Amino acid sequence: MNSFPRDNNEVIQLPQFVKPMLATLAEPFDSKEYTYEIKWDGYRSLTFLDSATKLQSRNLKDITPLFPELRQLHSAAKKPGIILDGEIIALRDGKPSFSELQKRGQLRNEAQIRNSLKAIPVIYVVFDILYSDYQPVFSEPIEKRRRLLAENLKPSDAMITAKYIEDHGNAYFNSICEMGLEGVIAKKKGSLYLPGKRVKTWLKFKRKQHGNFIVVGYVLNPTSRGELSSLILGAYLGNKLTCFGMVGTGFTREELALILTELKKITVATSPLKVFKDNPPNVFWTRPIIVCEIEYLELTDDGKLRHPSFIKFRPDLKPEECIFED
Repeated sequence: MNSFPRDNNEVIQLPQFVKPMLATLAEPFDSKEYTYEIKWDGYRSLTFLDSATKLQSRNLKDITPLFPELRQLHSAAKKPGIILDGEIIALRDGKPSFSELQKRGQLRNEAQIRNSLKAIPVIYVVFDILYSDYQPVFSEPIEKRRRLLAENLKPSDAMITAKYIEDHGNAYFNSICEMGLEGVIAKKKGSLYLPGKRVKTWLKFKRKQHGNFIVVGYVLNPTSRGELSSLILGAYLGNKLTCFGMVGTGFTREELALILTELKKITVATSPLKVFKDNPPNVFWTRPIIVCEIEYLELTDDGKLRHPSFIKFRPDLKPEECIFED
């Protein structure tokens, strides 16, 4: 990124990177102290605008080459020296689709990326401004940062500014869920921007789905002396037992040890369904007799649970009752 001289010959430039502020998970609520906006299902990107555009991922990687259609975002800035916070999203049927975005994000070949521009176009949704005229505005309240955002940007086909509402968090969250979107971000009025911090002035409400799945196997962590890493899940699609991926969160360390003890009692030599081409040495199979309840966001394009989390075992249910209906 280029440097620019001030009138007094002082050279100024944007920082090389900035860590994004992170929201804390919460249950939906109504409050006059918060505003509410869509939680966009995309890639978080801090976007540096001066003589060129640089897109920085949440983990501080330069992802500009992956999204050529966003390389001219700096032309939408009324003046240089701006850093924005937002999400890169891809649309499917008029809604953000993380699966579509992943197809773009996994491409590294320039020709493949160029060919994907029409099939999977992306846009940048901006919701905050961190630098204006090369000066940090972290310590300004969110209301002023939103004003600066509006003052600094011109209309652009490749970029939109996130909208928000006030007060009615529950109703807004319910409507977002009905539309099949990921969730809502609640932002406290007057809040500052704290780079790299997970804060409680930004709260995220996530849409959740629940389902019952059969434990068909388990994976041991090869680096931690054989501790349980995740459960392999199955359910019936029609009459066929089908794999729905793995779950490795939602357990305490103590629960993992107890679960592993019980799973070893029902371990079998062969898989009740085909999951891996070659069976890894840290994967084991079980008789398909244990049912558990799983919370997840959605089903991926390849039929696996996205963001699954273990809730509890369901000894009251029979495996044949685990019929997946999307």
